[in-house]
Amino acid sequence: MFIKRIIILLITIFIFSCGQSVVELEDTFEPKIVVEAFIYPNQKVNDISITKNFPLNTAPNAQELIIRDAKVTITDLKTNKEYNLVFNSKTFCYEYNSNDLIIEYDREYQLKVNATIYGKNLTAISKTKTPQKGFAIVKEKTVSGTLSYRQKDENGFVKNLPLVFKISEGTSFYPVSIVALDASEPNFIYDNAYREVKKEDVIKDLDNFKFRQRQIFNVNSSGSFYEYEITWTAIWFYGRYRMVVYAADENYRQFSLTYRNVQEFDGNFHEPKITIQGDGIGVFASMIADTVYFSIKK
Repeated sequence: MFIKRIIILLITIFIFSCGQSVVELEDTFEPKIVVEAFIYPNQKVNDISITKNFPLNTAPNAQELIIRDAKVTITDLKTNKEYNLVFNSKTFCYEYNSNDLIIEYDREYQLKVNATIYGKNLTAISKTKTPQKGFAIVKEKTVSGTLSYRQKDENGFVKNLPLVFKISEGTSFYPVSIVALDASEPNFIYDNAYREVKKEDVIKDLDNFKFRQRQIFNVNSSGSFYEYEITWTAIWFYGRYRMVVYAADENYRQFSLTYRNVQEFDGNFHEPKITIQGDGIGVFASMIADTVYFSIKK
């Protein structure tokens, strides 16, 4: 996920978003626990990233930001049972290793982190309510199989890539991740309909073309199905694709809407919406995921 780039993003915004004006930054650094945590119904808890922030005038090694000795717990707020997570030295994340914690649908969970950072004892707490059961991609009505690039219908109009999914009641936000599994410079679609791209630009920005995303907001959460079209601007390579659609909770919706927009029209800055209490920044969220695969040929 993108949380590890947030601090760099905020620094860049502070430095460059004001044109020729000068932004004076006071030395007001406060140690914070940086949380990147997502839980999914019917799955074990893992890949919980706990790191720390750093002052603007430093450039620490990424390994130095990982907190390996934090006390991290997940609490099922229906049963009030607390589960201790352990650090995995291979993934550099926290996880729960036993089989007695499987995340349920439509239930509240609390994440709590205690850690010592820069000599200070800090605590971060956040809660999420998992989406209700019901979300799923309607595979027979969604893009699948092998398609020609920018294929056309019987009238000669370009057909976008269809996506149809069942709605999770109460959930209005559905992020979409599209990954080109065979992304490489030789597979790039140079003869595309949108812009001229040079070989050196493909090599330099390969990940930008490989990983694409869409965000579907304001879905009628009391409906049954939702129909959406993925435009061809998400497709830059020939080959295989994986598309993951998420039914995301309110925490992630608020975070996704605000983490990039930290400057008002008058130039004043503000923090993104963070649903973590205490000494934490980042995001603790829950979502349901479903996946489809398709291929693009010349």
